[in-house]
Amino acid sequence: MGSGGRPSLTAGDERAMAKKAIGRKSASRVAPLYKRLPHGPHRLQRDEVVLNQRARIHGALIEAIAHDGYEGTSVKQVIGLAGVSRRSFYEQFANKEECFLVTFDLIVKRDLQQVRRAYLAAGGPLEQRMRAAFERFAKAVEEDRKATILIVLQAQRAGTAGVLHLRNATRACEQLLARGFAESPEATALPMPIVRGIAGGLHGIAATFLRDPHATRGVELSQEMLRWTLLFQTPATEDLAERMAAEVAARMREISSTYGRGPRGAEAPTRDEHTRLLQGMLRLVTREDYCTLTAPQIAEEANVPIDAFCELFVDKDECFLAAIDMIGDELLTIAADPDLISEDWARAVRRVLAELMRYLANHPLQTRVLAQEAFFAGADAFERIVDLALSIATLLTEGAPTRAQSALITEAVAGAIWHTIRCQVAGGRIELLAAVSDHLSYVVLAPFIGAEAAIEIVTEERPSCATSVGDCVSPVPQST
Repeated sequence: MGSGGRPSLTAGDERAMAKKAIGRKSASRVAPLYKRLPHGPHRLQRDEVVLNQRARIHGALIEAIAHDGYEGTSVKQVIGLAGVSRRSFYEQFANKEECFLVTFDLIVKRDLQQVRRAYLAAGGPLEQRMRAAFERFAKAVEEDRKATILIVLQAQRAGTAGVLHLRNATRACEQLLARGFAESPEATALPMPIVRGIAGGLHGIAATFLRDPHATRGVELSQEMLRWTLLFQTPATEDLAERMAAEVAARMREISSTYGRGPRGAEAPTRDEHTRLLQGMLRLVTREDYCTLTAPQIAEEANVPIDAFCELFVDKDECFLAAIDMIGDELLTIAADPDLISEDWARAVRRVLAELMRYLANHPLQTRVLAQEAFFAGADAFERIVDLALSIATLLTEGAPTRAQSALITEAVAGAIWHTIRCQVAGGRIELLAAVSDHLSYVVLAPFIGAEAAIEIVTEERPSCATSVGDCVSPVPQST
């Protein structure tokens, strides 16, 4: 009971009340952000009218998504804020997704041009050029924070097309980073998987800065991004690419050999209804639109009576969150290795990351859900993934022998790992995740023990078991 004898609200009650409040707000009239064009004759040509309307629609979408997120934003809300008719909207965009993607591309094109100009104009050593680029990005955040929220936080929640557009944008950032290291006399070219990890860390830093301004109060965004990037600057990487490429090739051959042995096991003969429902949900969510799934579909996929579903779960959302937790528990069990709190921390990090990547490579269904589908399934699923990524990064780094220079190191490590996984999923190369575990190890280790020491660790010969994917990974049923 709360004060005054009133009953206390549970977390479920609060969520239900919040959903009702959102529904009431959406139903109310939306005040336009922009003045409507005058009716009747005016001096504007038709193409000028269209450009004016499109600009207002883009601005309204940015405002709505910053306030309610991609899922919570509707066409009705956008046209209300833009001060245009529904007909005008649909004359220019097929739906909300197309409007989002066009807006995303406009923002990215503008920001990338500004960052590239700043990078090229700065000249000088890598640090000077990167500083200019990150200061330009930080200025864009300051000048138009809501637009940056759309590209950094919301694109990955806008369906498969949104993920693809975000991947294209991050690829441009990776190319700029790769160019910087390759042209720097203080460093040398880095293997692309390492560059991808660095870019993922930058995304993790920016996402944290935008998502939680209170937690990052007093943190200078450009300085944090620069510190993270320079941690990997060393001439010692000169032969790293060749040595690690040989390692990747060897591991890919082993993986191909393992995957070429035919079926990797049959469906487990006994599974309780709870587990079958969770696995049925995982299969469905990779084939169907999450929004259209129903409890009877999930029960049918799992070959479980609908009554059993209703006894175990309130709705499909609770079932899906439980499925995410099931996968997360498996990963956290691997990451909670006692050797990560030991004098041999660095080698433990390398071994644990190899085990994590092998698990993900051998469970493509689970990996797709974590890296892609969970982002499309609402705020609760999204927060589960963010918490999981941060928990794994914390377990990997809390036993480090020294403190990293970056104040947002955990967020950067989480970003590096998750971005790498997302890229492998987007590229259809989930089964090759194990081949990039050493690249990730370098990205995680260098901030704590230095780039040179990290190179020594990741280029050591592995114990015999760790080098044999087929011998060290037990068979996994195809369906899981």
